[in-house]
Amino acid sequence: MKFASCLLGIGLIVSLVSLTKPVFETQPVSYATLKENFRNPPNTARPKVYWWWLNGYVDTVRLKQELVAIKNAGLGGVDLFEIGLPPASDPNRIIPAGPAFMGDTSLRLINMAVREAGKLGLEVGLNLASSWNAGGSWVKPQHAAKTIYFSKINLKGTGNQPLRLPFPTITPDKSGKPRPITYRADGKPAYYEEIAVIALPAGQRNGLDTTKIVNVSAYFDPKTEQLNWKAPAGEWDIYRYICSNSGEQLIRPTPNSAGPIIDHFDSTATRMHVMYFIDRLKPLLGDFRQSPLKNLYLASYEAKEFTWTSTLPAAFRQLHGYDLYKFLPAVFNKDWYQPQVAETFQFDFNKTLSELMINNHYRKAREICNAHGLQIISESGGPGHMHHIPVETLKALGALDVPRGEFWYKRPYFLENDKDSLVDMVWLVKEIAAGSRIYKRGIVEEEAFTSYQDWQEGPLDLKPYADRAFCEGMNRLVIHGFTHNPAEMGYPGIAYFAGTHFNDRNAWWPKVKPFNDYLSRISAILQKTEFVADVLHYYGDNIPNLIPPKNTRFAIGPGYDYEVVNTEVLMRDLTVEKGEWVLPGVGRYKVLSIGTEGRTPPEVREKLEKLAAQGAKLVDRRPALPVLQSMNVVPDFSYADQKANPQHTPLDYIHYRSGAVDFYLIRNTTSQWVTRNGLFRQVNKTPEIWDPVSGTTVPVTVYKQQNGRIQLPVSLPPYGAYFVVFSNEKAPAHYDEIVHSGPHPPHLAFTPNGLTVLQNGTFTLKKGSGSQQIDNGQPAMTLDGPWQLYFPEGWGAPKTATFPKLISWTQSEQPGIKYFSGMATYQKTFQYKSATRNTENQRVYLDLGNLSEIGEVWLNNQPLGIVWTPPYRVDITDRVKTGTNTLKIEVANTWSNRLTGDGITGEKFTKTNITKANKNLVPWGKLPLIESGLLGPVTIQTVKTVR
Repeated sequence: MKFASCLLGIGLIVSLVSLTKPVFETQPVSYATLKENFRNPPNTARPKVYWWWLNGYVDTVRLKQELVAIKNAGLGGVDLFEIGLPPASDPNRIIPAGPAFMGDTSLRLINMAVREAGKLGLEVGLNLASSWNAGGSWVKPQHAAKTIYFSKINLKGTGNQPLRLPFPTITPDKSGKPRPITYRADGKPAYYEEIAVIALPAGQRNGLDTTKIVNVSAYFDPKTEQLNWKAPAGEWDIYRYICSNSGEQLIRPTPNSAGPIIDHFDSTATRMHVMYFIDRLKPLLGDFRQSPLKNLYLASYEAKEFTWTSTLPAAFRQLHGYDLYKFLPAVFNKDWYQPQVAETFQFDFNKTLSELMINNHYRKAREICNAHGLQIISESGGPGHMHHIPVETLKALGALDVPRGEFWYKRPYFLENDKDSLVDMVWLVKEIAAGSRIYKRGIVEEEAFTSYQDWQEGPLDLKPYADRAFCEGMNRLVIHGFTHNPAEMGYPGIAYFAGTHFNDRNAWWPKVKPFNDYLSRISAILQKTEFVADVLHYYGDNIPNLIPPKNTRFAIGPGYDYEVVNTEVLMRDLTVEKGEWVLPGVGRYKVLSIGTEGRTPPEVREKLEKLAAQGAKLVDRRPALPVLQSMNVVPDFSYADQKANPQHTPLDYIHYRSGAVDFYLIRNTTSQWVTRNGLFRQVNKTPEIWDPVSGTTVPVTVYKQQNGRIQLPVSLPPYGAYFVVFSNEKAPAHYDEIVHSGPHPPHLAFTPNGLTVLQNGTFTLKKGSGSQQIDNGQPAMTLDGPWQLYFPEGWGAPKTATFPKLISWTQSEQPGIKYFSGMATYQKTFQYKSATRNTENQRVYLDLGNLSEIGEVWLNNQPLGIVWTPPYRVDITDRVKTGTNTLKIEVANTWSNRLTGDGITGEKFTKTNITKANKNLVPWGKLPLIESGLLGPVTIQTVKTVR
């Protein structure tokens, strides 16, 4: 008898031992180019969006309008993603079913969307399924996902009579339902393969000795189903194992697009699936190299059934040097074996599946896509702690063109073992960044802002999450997501049940571009510079081997960062130069730390010990900080009251470099102003502030060199962030430090007009033995009295209203204002007279106090820009005039209040498929109102500047 699983093609043998070649080398980018990219980010740095086509139902006119809206909002592209909905997300069934995914009608729509995006210079990706995992109606049984089944029969030894082995029963799936697989007329699955027939002493359930397990496959005829084996004396349990389809289906396909998922461990299944898309798309799009379609996307792997594939036994032997057949019972009953034996087998089994998936799915998909001028992107292996992940994550990420992770907005935490092991459930950033860097992929994409908080958030709410992800290594966002809305769907429109609803139906959308510009400016810098860390952390061998968020389960100490490396890259690339560990083209590190997360194979330990003998510092399963301190390696960035964990320290950071230019992205993790004297490990360089909110780059005029570090005041508003940049540019005249009575420097800003102190009081600027005093004591002018408001028609609010003082719309006694969502305009006239006769070296600011969610300001009919993050302040020095001034402020909130109002009053101003918020759990009428509007106090502040 010939078992198909005993065969392993030459191509797979080669792929299992082949090494990934790097495709991306970071070359130093000039200071001037970096500055220009910061001011005007290229399209490749701009966020993309998942473009959800719900149920595949599409309005072609709206498709074009949406693409224009995406372009005008400062986004860089779309990942076209057709998907269905859980019943609770559209209980009233207002979303019709569209055509079958990748059918002729679907292809025409995709072609039109790709071409229209191309006219606008937008990049397009296409998800390789209707929902996820990879699969579709075109997947035949031989290419569909597989699992293992067995039958059991008892046999008493010494007999010579043939024994018929029953065909294994196809058991229900994990939910207890019949598996949706294809059957033959005789009742057997349309696809199945024999794996093995195994005999073991009957009834043995503990400490099973593998020498007593007999592989009797050679005595079995699958055609007659007869076993002709002369069993030794005794009683035997005979197991017949087959491989057949698991029946796993697409997770959430559109109504006309259901189908099985593919066998993700079989290269022929991957080739069939990817080529199906390429063969269907190419006649319409032509040469992909000339098309706006740049990549194909494999969503996260979230299969749930036990996995098998035909080539697994041969691949197992190729990798580990022994057969797995005697261990087949361990697949279902690990406790039958001695614990160490079972553990070793499980490790080797997982390793085999990992290699098969990496090579036969991710690497094979990349090979096929690249041959046709496309890239492959994926959340390879699955998202974090939530799902079964059958791969070594860094190696899987390295098999792609562009690795992608994900992070959530307001996702619950995951408690691993105890109260001290609290990490985010789905925060895959540090891991993706490490995979991208060590495999030299260049881009670290993140599915961003996934959420269940329907229409309750604005850009300011999202910003801290983006900043945290940037400080873990993200350099491009893929915002989850922009739901396509046919014209008849109204406002706020239909939405996928998860994700931030980031589309042109959102109330604040007309004012969202500055937020997207902000994200783009940071991405532009991080894409073209190299990550700097002091420690290289080897996380060992394990399947999976998840990397937790930065400085949670693993940390060096406050002010230090680390890179993570896996076995493949360590063995292939790691060297030592001048006492430092070096990954060529990736980074240089003072210390290598062997972690406790996985095994350390003997060949790894041997290499590390040889390299350490060349003078590099090796730390084995113990803290690296004492070693760094013994080497006099001071923190890269430090300040008073700093902690390592970014969730418990006021300022978080990440450090990048290009040539002689160093970029420290610093973020305020708190809702209050934070100012600290920051110490940066830099010598004889000129510091600047590059502000991603405004795009301005300004010199730092208060700093000093001391003991191999540069000290300067880092001052950030609530949840603020900016780059502190060090270069060899000519240094301006500067002071050494600024002091006052408090323990930290005052709130201040370095602006194009000079240093501005934002607190009242007396401050001293020191330089050498000299000093200069600043008296900042001018009172602010508060714009008291009534405000005139103008509301749009048709949304329940009156056309006009007068507020005697500024309050949240939710405090109004008028229901139409209380529940208003949209954009309202505030107008006011005021008298202005300069607080001093001498206006030299002073600036005048209009400070809006607080608002929700976004505002845009005009003074005397002159636009002053959009404000969306604290401080809500604009410079009016050149716009305000003595006498009468006219102020106009447009403020947009979220849709949440109007949806709540409709839920309470029964009115129907809104239309959406989402009848309950927060994962379909909270009726709109029970969702708390969100403070909205201009909240103030609105003041005019005159402050001194120091040049």
